[in-house]
Amino acid sequence: MAQAPPADQMTMPIGTERPIRWSAKALRSGWVPTALVIAVAVALLRYYGVPLRETAFFGTFITLGSTVPGVLLWRAFRGGSQFVAEEVAAGTVLGQAITVLIYVGARWAGHPLFVLAWPVATVTAFLAVPALRRHWRRTDPVRHVPAAYSWALAALVGFVVLSTGSAFYRQHGLAWPGYAAPYIDMPYHLGLIGELKHHMPPQWPSVAGEPLYYHWFVYADMAATSWVTGIEPQTLLYRLFMLPTLATSLVLLFAAARRLTDRWWPGMVALAINCLVWAPSVYSWYPSLGVDFLIRADVPWRSPTQGLGAMMFAPVILLLIDLLRRPRSGAGPWILFVTLLMGVMGAKATYLPMLIAGLLIVLIGTIIASRRLHRPALVALLAAAPSVLIAKVVLFGGNSDGVIFHPGSMFGAVADVAASTSDPPQALRAVAALVSIVGRVFVWGGALCLALRRRTLCDPAILLLLGISVTGIAVACILRFAGNSQSYFLCGVMPCMSLVSVYGLMAVLPGRLGRRSGIMLLGASAGGVAAVLAVRGLGGNTRPTVGDALPRMLGPFFALIVISIGCMVLLVLAGRRRPSVRSLSPVVALAFVGGLILPGSLLHVRQLWHGIPRDPLAAVIGAGTLEAGRWLREHSRPDDLVATNAVCLSGMGCDDRRFAVSAYSERRVLVESWRYTARAHMEGVRRHIADESVPFWDLRRLMDNEAVFHRPSPEAVRRLRHTYGVRWLFVDRGFDRPAPDLDRFARLRYAAGQCRVYEITR
Repeated sequence: MAQAPPADQMTMPIGTERPIRWSAKALRSGWVPTALVIAVAVALLRYYGVPLRETAFFGTFITLGSTVPGVLLWRAFRGGSQFVAEEVAAGTVLGQAITVLIYVGARWAGHPLFVLAWPVATVTAFLAVPALRRHWRRTDPVRHVPAAYSWALAALVGFVVLSTGSAFYRQHGLAWPGYAAPYIDMPYHLGLIGELKHHMPPQWPSVAGEPLYYHWFVYADMAATSWVTGIEPQTLLYRLFMLPTLATSLVLLFAAARRLTDRWWPGMVALAINCLVWAPSVYSWYPSLGVDFLIRADVPWRSPTQGLGAMMFAPVILLLIDLLRRPRSGAGPWILFVTLLMGVMGAKATYLPMLIAGLLIVLIGTIIASRRLHRPALVALLAAAPSVLIAKVVLFGGNSDGVIFHPGSMFGAVADVAASTSDPPQALRAVAALVSIVGRVFVWGGALCLALRRRTLCDPAILLLLGISVTGIAVACILRFAGNSQSYFLCGVMPCMSLVSVYGLMAVLPGRLGRRSGIMLLGASAGGVAAVLAVRGLGGNTRPTVGDALPRMLGPFFALIVISIGCMVLLVLAGRRRPSVRSLSPVVALAFVGGLILPGSLLHVRQLWHGIPRDPLAAVIGAGTLEAGRWLREHSRPDDLVATNAVCLSGMGCDDRRFAVSAYSERRVLVESWRYTARAHMEGVRRHIADESVPFWDLRRLMDNEAVFHRPSPEAVRRLRHTYGVRWLFVDRGFDRPAPDLDRFARLRYAAGQCRVYEITR
């Protein structure tokens, strides 16, 4: 009788497989790391004052109001995606774009909750119509993200979103004094949410009667969410809204890298370049000089328009990669493309001219390379043109918003810090620009590798990304927008340049690396780190003055450039003697550059957690503002007009960016701050003065407003009531002490902290 073979030598019959335990299958799935990130986010929100009930309401509305109907439409028109995370992220963006567009009409009609009609109608249609019912389940092949990349993606996205979020949360509380000293623009954003919550078409809430010429879709999005969920706009802005927005943007960047390269690892590298990598840190007295003023991963928290714009633009790039490479895609993707462009148009209009330029580059490049017209690029260009026109005429009222030709103005803040002065010399400004630009060249050095593979430059997707990137960088460097907003063009091209860089890296990296090659690359990286650490000491440890800033900036910078050039020359000479070294030369050079940027990148990772240093002069919101503002909101009508004494006039020595009254009352104010209005921007250009120096154009209104609070009389109160329609007075005693007999002419209705609310009854 023959013995049975040992158990470890037994084989399964052909056609059968060993059953995989459910626990192992769950760990290989992307749902487990995603669930862990969500759990950490919920715990973080709870720690920073958001009740679980509000978090649940917000998550439910995003899921059922945007993600589910958006994914169904994405499947119907797009035909699915390569992997589940891409589909969920793209569907979420599509759903939010439609939500905003529907809310505009619903708010205009006076029924904001009608925004719920579109997800209900969509889900009903996909349940009732047999031809649409199949989209509830995936029918096309789907690629499973390898477990290692699923966990790495969740870890990186979770770290970026939650670290920047927690840093922002620490500086922006939901109760006083936590909200007393926010980033200076946050009350401005909060006021616009209140305006879009109650009015359509919108006006500037801080200057009654002034049209709102701005890309305001993000405020409409949060206003719609507030109507449906009942969550306060402050909680949405300071806590909830940016979490899924940032996460979705990053997942779509990963998906775009996957589509561009058909590999998994480039997605992780693109995310790292976009979020974590900084320029070489060569100054010990200010290690992040030239980068933290221009590009930070936490910008969306301070600029929700940038956050929503980046999220809306991400699936546009994802669609175009396929549409430009595969012309026969049908009408469905083009419908999605146009819909998303309408969202981009009002979310962050700066993306539209860059997209137009990128498509023109594709047309020109393909004509030169193949002597033929690239029809999908032409169709995309014709589809994008109306969005630019609508944004220009409708959203921005046909004005230029104070744009002027001013090369290098974006780098003024770098020079200001370097010289510890607000008026550095032109030579120092030029050096600051040089240091900043070369630093970004090191970060995006992978893009230079495309020159070694010229055939890749014929790829229309690469031409598109390069065109968008070059246009955004050029606009940021040569034009000046109000408030130095040209830097947002640079922020907008970061994902595109990250994709181009990783594509260049893939073009030169060998398929496999031997042990000797690996040691060579580690040595090159170590050499880069050593070079940066060596040149740091050349500039000293103390902040330079105007007199010695120029040599102390140029010394370490030129030393780093000379060392880098010397290493490249040695690498070329070694390649001539040894063919094996010659084939690895591009990779070794990139490893050396990676060493140069490693110390600065580690510093950036640390700063992501600590956040922006708090401005000690930013305490502009007094105690009781939130309570008084919300009382006024509950006891007044949306069209009631408010006057306040908290108006910063010229010569008072205060910051004129004051928006707290309109922010917390959700009511229009006669005059509170005119700093960001389109009229102020245009007036500054016309007079050739700084934005903060533009006086208010209606002096009579200022005088009448001032008289009520400091020289009250029956005539002054009557003039404010009947000439301007003011019904309420909001007094901030921390900003300015009004006349003690004000309550003789207006009825005191509410008091909280330093704030008083009066009603004009005459």
